[in-house]
Amino acid sequence: MAGKDYYEILGVKRDASKDDIRKAFRKLAKKFHPDRNKDDKDAEARFKEVNEAYNVLNDEKKRRQYDTFGRLRDEGFSGGQDFWQSFGGGRPGGRGGKRRASASWGDFGDIFSQFFRKASPFGGPGRAGPLRGEDVEASVTIPFDLSVRGGKIAMNLAGHAPCETCKGTGAQPGAAVQECPLCHGTGTVQESQIGFAFSRTCPQCFGRGTVIATPCRECRGTGRTATRRRLRINIPRGVADGQRIRLAGQGEPGKNGGANGDLIVRVNVADDEHFRRKGNDVYSEATINMVQAALGTTIEVRTVQGRASMRVPAGTQSGARLRLRGRGVTSADGRTGHHYVTIRVAIPRKLTAEQKALLRTFARSAGLEADQAE
Repeated sequence: MAGKDYYEILGVKRDASKDDIRKAFRKLAKKFHPDRNKDDKDAEARFKEVNEAYNVLNDEKKRRQYDTFGRLRDEGFSGGQDFWQSFGGGRPGGRGGKRRASASWGDFGDIFSQFFRKASPFGGPGRAGPLRGEDVEASVTIPFDLSVRGGKIAMNLAGHAPCETCKGTGAQPGAAVQECPLCHGTGTVQESQIGFAFSRTCPQCFGRGTVIATPCRECRGTGRTATRRRLRINIPRGVADGQRIRLAGQGEPGKNGGANGDLIVRVNVADDEHFRRKGNDVYSEATINMVQAALGTTIEVRTVQGRASMRVPAGTQSGARLRLRGRGVTSADGRTGHHYVTIRVAIPRKLTAEQKALLRTFARSAGLEADQAE
């Protein structure tokens, strides 16, 4: 029987990253959420389908198993009685055997658990274990000079924290907590798709393994409350625009004693009125007059590492680019770029009669054509 293609359901490629899968899931979950599509059974079914696909593809182990068995299915592999007999099924009509080969993909999950000596990814006995919290993505905009030198910047972050009233259990203090009747305390339920079985988070207890008779009034049984934090983020020197910084343990809180997720901060670098950056190289402009351009001069240039003297050769043309070696940005790995200065030559807009006469004299002596109009 042809199964569902989870990649197709989420609209992502088979080599999609976890970020791509997460973004696709959030977009579709928002679109088909039951709260937005009341009395729409098709939307509800699509929401469950999207959630199912995400639960598999967002988990590295489940995704690896899905990819493996999905390929076997696509290639036409169906097992066969000899194959299943090797896993304990009797050959139909065989000597001394009355039962038919009846191994299922669920049985296959049990076989895998025996091979690897750990809890079966397809479900099985045992209480719900610790669940790591979700990673959180945020962005912060920093001044150009801070991106060069590095430092700290404060940012406000919305998120969740364990409920102080119920201490994260989700139950009203003193209320009874019982084993979930749907998953029998495992925190997962087993489903069969594309010809093999897999487990997903229990929809009744949300992975806790327990159900609450009286939910906590403060957090409404979620075990978490919304919170806002003010963090000071360490910006490394030389950070580039669009670079991401990972802060371990600063994401969403874990469940059942699991570790917190991480905070991933995208750094946006504001434009600067003096400098433009490309990699570790910095670009700026400097203006000189026509006499300086013709005769050559030394000018003082502002760089990200302070002021520096730069020699402008005689005969420099407007638009020429000069280089100051090693005066660019130094990145966290110690590499330093250069500073490039584009020269602009300023031409006087107004000249006195005497100045015009001198320029004409110069033009004649240099063999240059000059407009004689006043």
